[in-house]
Amino acid sequence: MNDCGEFVLSPERQLTDAEKKLVWKMPLSHKVSEEERRICKEVKRNWNRGEMKIANILLEGDAGSGKTQLAKALSARFGLPYTKVTCFADMDKTDVIGAILPVMSTERLKRLEPADQIALQALYESGGFQSTAEILTDVLGITREQAAFKMKQLLKLAAENTEGEAVEYRFYPSEIVRAYQNGYLLEIQEPTVIRDAAVLMALNSALELDGSINLPTEIVRRHPDFIAVITTNRGYAGTRPLNEALRDRVQHSEKMDLPAKETMIERAMAKTGYRNQKVLGTLANAILVLDQTARANAIKGVAGMRSYFYWTDAVAGGASARESLYHKVIYKITTDPEEIKILEEALDSHGLLAGLEEAEKEVKKKRNDTDAVEIRTWGEIDDSDFEHDNHAEEKGIALKKSADSDESSSRISDDAAELESSDLGGHRTPKYHQANPEPLSGEKEREFRKKLNRDAREVVSGSIHQKVKLIVRRPEYDGGSQQEYVTLSRGLMPVVREIARKTLPLLEHEVSSEFARNHAFGSKFLADSVAYRDFRCFAKKRPPTESPSLVVGLRVDESASMAAFGRLEAAKRAVVAVYEFCQICSIPILIYGDTADVSKLEQMSIFAYVDFEQPDPNDRFRLMGICARSNNRDGMALRIMAERLAASAQNTKLLISISDGQPKAMDDYTGSYAIADMQQTIAEYERKGITFLAAAIGQDKEVISQIYRNERFLDITNLQEFPAKLVRIIARYL
Repeated sequence: MNDCGEFVLSPERQLTDAEKKLVWKMPLSHKVSEEERRICKEVKRNWNRGEMKIANILLEGDAGSGKTQLAKALSARFGLPYTKVTCFADMDKTDVIGAILPVMSTERLKRLEPADQIALQALYESGGFQSTAEILTDVLGITREQAAFKMKQLLKLAAENTEGEAVEYRFYPSEIVRAYQNGYLLEIQEPTVIRDAAVLMALNSALELDGSINLPTEIVRRHPDFIAVITTNRGYAGTRPLNEALRDRVQHSEKMDLPAKETMIERAMAKTGYRNQKVLGTLANAILVLDQTARANAIKGVAGMRSYFYWTDAVAGGASARESLYHKVIYKITTDPEEIKILEEALDSHGLLAGLEEAEKEVKKKRNDTDAVEIRTWGEIDDSDFEHDNHAEEKGIALKKSADSDESSSRISDDAAELESSDLGGHRTPKYHQANPEPLSGEKEREFRKKLNRDAREVVSGSIHQKVKLIVRRPEYDGGSQQEYVTLSRGLMPVVREIARKTLPLLEHEVSSEFARNHAFGSKFLADSVAYRDFRCFAKKRPPTESPSLVVGLRVDESASMAAFGRLEAAKRAVVAVYEFCQICSIPILIYGDTADVSKLEQMSIFAYVDFEQPDPNDRFRLMGICARSNNRDGMALRIMAERLAASAQNTKLLISISDGQPKAMDDYTGSYAIADMQQTIAEYERKGITFLAAAIGQDKEVISQIYRNERFLDITNLQEFPAKLVRIIARYL
């Protein structure tokens, strides 16, 4: 893979001098990844195979996982000019296709600010052969994102200075069109942040191998060398699921995670010149643990390769590995004291805090063993091949650790860790625990229960559960339930109110003064949109954002083994805390419990304690009916709840499963068969926008982690802290 010429796709193609400058030059520090090898071989193998050609690639992963680095490396391997577009929330069709700009007379042009004069004059003189972003980037010395914003300002400025005269319009293609028409490798960054789904739909036909783009002036056909590399983050704030039609047009996809420890060390040595592999290994282990912990606890920051490079460079320059950990890594992930404590506990539990102290001793010992002064010759870190961090912010943060941050709060071991599931009888067959069906009262309640039963049976029809006898119940409550709830919630409410107090300011929104384009009617006429002939020539003021755009689902495993070791009590306390938090913050919430094999006539029981479709203040008392019953058919319960969440109007849909064991139900719903069903259900509904988390509170944590994968897995070691921890995790999704 060291010879870039091996994978050049069109050796006979003659690039212009300007295009040659756009082909990425691979630095000496670049290390080839497995993803790069795989993509190069697949694209080269299929390049001349007609409909089997691979020309649309998806790279999905966390920030710092090397997506842009890989896209640029493909430019060098394939010998194609590289360019990119960075998507933003209010992106519209003009950003995808191009802009129609009014041409101002020389007299009116002279009345504008000098910078605006220079920008407009450069656009007029370009003749439309370059994209507007490229022109403004070159002339004004600004970034492409700033150029896109500047273009919108110029459009508004030109439209407001017509003075009632007849206006001439000129079309300027976008960077996407330029790459599409000329056969470049185009990186489309973060299309999942775009609010208007219709904008992405404009790319669907373009990404067909024989596709085209309809411009106001002509129809542009796809150049045979054009390659689209879509790079997107997983589950970050403001992101949405990638449009399914667009995803379907991708011929190759890669899940980008942090590389293996050995690869991290190799790249760090190449970047920084630092060679102490023992120290590098300790730092790499810390990054990997922090990355996994942040995922598991829904902490939005990222511990990635950038953090690793700059941390390594700081340690190589004489900084304390323990102290620089905060400024180079942890404070980039979060500055919240409670989240920092979670990260510290994870490092401590893996022995890495002590390992960092040993690393410092190693560095000092090495320096003391030699009289010579170590001269660093590697200079500044070359970060030209990955996206830039804001170093000004990094230097400006000076936060103290919390006073108790060195103390671990999760050292209570789970007594059940080495015990077998207690819901199994002799020969590991399921025990039967007869439930007590609750009577329902009220015509409205009966109709709602019937609807829930109809909807649930419709959801599972066509799945492996379609023949399972299902009943959805709405548990009743009495005076004892109310008293139990008051007692249980008394100790939880101070914590819940404090978390809500910190969260509520995030939910306040001012009335928007921005305008949304491309509407068939509105308060503002857009002359530059007339040429598209789609009658969407108006803009209207954006409504204030609804607060909040989050819906939460809690699934409680009510299998018999939940009765052991205080798990059921911990689950009930967590459910009460989450319910009250959602009530304070006006977050729609769905709380269902489930069990299997209550009887041969009721093979699956769903207990609808709280449902956002018919909220009732007394639902909180129904929660006291949560109890340990029989077995568990997890995939069926997840499917029913996920379907209800998917139909909700909120942007973020969070489904949390509280469970202590792996799925097992009669007759053969167990082992790999049940696990495959759960994973298939999770994958299906993640495509519909559902975010899954698994709170594992029992002995089968490793199996649950395997089913849900690390990024969705919460290891609840300390059951006493479970309620507050779960509420904080939900608050982070706001």
